Amino acid sequence: MFLSPTGDTLFYRRRVDGLDVLYAFQPDTARVEFHAQLAASPTQLRAWPTNSGQLVVCSSWPRNPGGLRLKLYDMARISDLLGRHAGKLNEKLTDVPEIANFTTERAALPVPVFEAVRGEQVVVPGLCPIDGELQAPALYELDGRNASSRVVPLKFLQQTALPGALYDEPGGARRWLTVGDSNHLFVLDAASHGLVGDIVWPVEQQALARVAFHPTRDEAWVSGLSSAFVYHRETLELLGEITIEDELRWHRGERMVGFIGSVVFSQDGASALVARPLSGDILEFDVNSRRRVGRVPVAVDPLELLFAPAVGRVYMQSLRNGNISWFPYR
Repeated sequence: MFLSPTGDTLFYRRRVDGLDVLYAFQPDTARVEFHAQLAASPTQLRAWPTNSGQLVVCSSWPRNPGGLRLKLYDMARISDLLGRHAGKLNEKLTDVPEIANFTTERAALPVPVFEAVRGEQVVVPGLCPIDGELQAPALYELDGRNASSRVVPLKFLQQTALPGALYDEPGGARRWLTVGDSNHLFVLDAASHGLVGDIVWPVEQQALARVAFHPTRDEAWVSGLSSAFVYHRETLELLGEITIEDELRWHRGERMVGFIGSVVFSQDGASALVARPLSGDILEFDVNSRRRVGRVPVAVDPLELLFAPAVGRVYMQSLRNGNISWFPYR
């Protein structure tokens, strides 16, 4: 879930009738509410925003027999079409740049792809066939600075490991890579994709981690199973553990401590919001003391959070049905 650079269009994905579907939605409009479908896939679909306002979409993530195939949509164009031709969005979205057939050797970017990512390095995680049909963890790179593409095998990962998500540090010098349902993540040099750090937390906190970088402090907050771990972003030193879920409950027939979702920070960085899907609420913490200072009960089971400071609200996405809702927040 993320916003377009102009902040008026929300992009999100959800499972509908057995398909993974990517939607575009403009919450603040005088028209009838319209959630436009951009792409759908019977397998897992992933989408990533770029700094230059492109939307990278892969409908066969994490593996495809010949490697991933990426499409690039202009988010400004989508926003404009939603305002004028919402019902005919996909008819109007013609000539979308696409790239496939990645190799470990650098290859020239197709001209339309280069024009879309000019001056920017776009990197997405996935699996790639290496040495014939062997699928291995890798990064797919579109380099708009030297007009090249390549795939970079992540040799420090086991072949069975599934790359999760990449989080760019403020300033862009490094990227944090989560790995499947794990209790550690990896810090990579953004230029070379080389491993520069390995972060590990207790195995009983093993979960699909989420990372949030504080806007003014040199801190990274990492969501585990029932705690948020605070790390010094530069040294990777553990600064503290914040218990978010401390009650046992039933989930899918098992007695467990509830897992937590996204973390977002207030615009001034003084507060942090943490989603608790199994508790049906959002907890607010003071960043300095790391103590709980508030609770926002909601009618959904919030998993993903997105702060939109321009309109003073936090968007929430439900764990069970993927529905979008929001509440005011500064």
